Amino acid sequence: MKKYDIITIGDCSEDIFVKPHNSLIQKNKSFTSGESVTFELGEKINLDQVSFQTGGSAGNTAVAFSRLGYQTAIVSPLGFDTIADKILDKLESEGISTEYIDQKKNIESNFSLVFNFEKERTIFVYHGLDDYSKLKLPRNLPTIWIYLAPVGHGEDAFFNKIVAQSSEKNIKIAWNPGARQIEKGAYHFRSLLKMTDILSLNKEEAIKFTDFPVRPDIKEITKRLHQLGAKIILITDGIQGAYCSDGNQLWHIDVLSAERIDATGAGDSFTAAFVANFLENEISQETIESALKRAIVESTSVVTKVGAQTGLLTKSEMESQLEKYPRLRPEIV
Repeated sequence: MKKYDIITIGDCSEDIFVKPHNSLIQKNKSFTSGESVTFELGEKINLDQVSFQTGGSAGNTAVAFSRLGYQTAIVSPLGFDTIADKILDKLESEGISTEYIDQKKNIESNFSLVFNFEKERTIFVYHGLDDYSKLKLPRNLPTIWIYLAPVGHGEDAFFNKIVAQSSEKNIKIAWNPGARQIEKGAYHFRSLLKMTDILSLNKEEAIKFTDFPVRPDIKEITKRLHQLGAKIILITDGIQGAYCSDGNQLWHIDVLSAERIDATGAGDSFTAAFVANFLENEISQETIESALKRAIVESTSVVTKVGAQTGLLTKSEMESQLEKYPRLRPEIV
């Protein structure tokens, strides 16, 4: 008998959101976005808004799963500090088991500072654990699913442990690769991809991860990732919506109209709501289409609030929101 429906693995953090009173956004071809924000060196910056939140991809998704009614635990590194106290209090208040939290005396807990500029943001991130091979992973994770969030250095040895457990215990894996994994490329992680039931990336990450010499279309990207073993591939594309492939069909769903306040955690919420639909249901066209609808409703709720967890929906709230969009349907493309 499995103890948990899902266990998330990765980082938790304290996130401080600030909105400067004045900011100078400039056109700048040196950056991918084409824009930069400039402050005078030594200047004192007045802030119009400050908000203290908990975050981190593993923390965000754990809260999402728990609010949707699933028995959830988390594996994450923390220090022994006030940030850790806040994170543990938050997780426990959300009904998430912290029995697998790995507190270490020689690290500081993760921290990020999020600068909101109009409808965009820039994030400064501090990672306390610099080697994920040192993160304690219990030998027997009593779960049906693992949600593997982005992790840092030392991931190869850590992923090998996850692959071994998944294979031995028949645990399903949902994986959202981080920047370091994107840089190494999909072929490097072919052993993990063969065990991955749901792979989630945004479009730019997917292009880099698959290392195409030219800019490919979504079908080419998903085809290559399926060839490496991933069963379901989820690709978000900002205001263009999201795509999902099961190897036979490719679906697209549009974004919903809403006032965007803060995009932090939008990807985490989208993927968590999508994965949640498979915790009780087998893979099918109906399940995928339902999962896409729930994912877009969840992420829409999150971007209308400050912070990655504030707008996450409970199970009843999700059902109420779905009733507001009776015509919401993903299309086969």
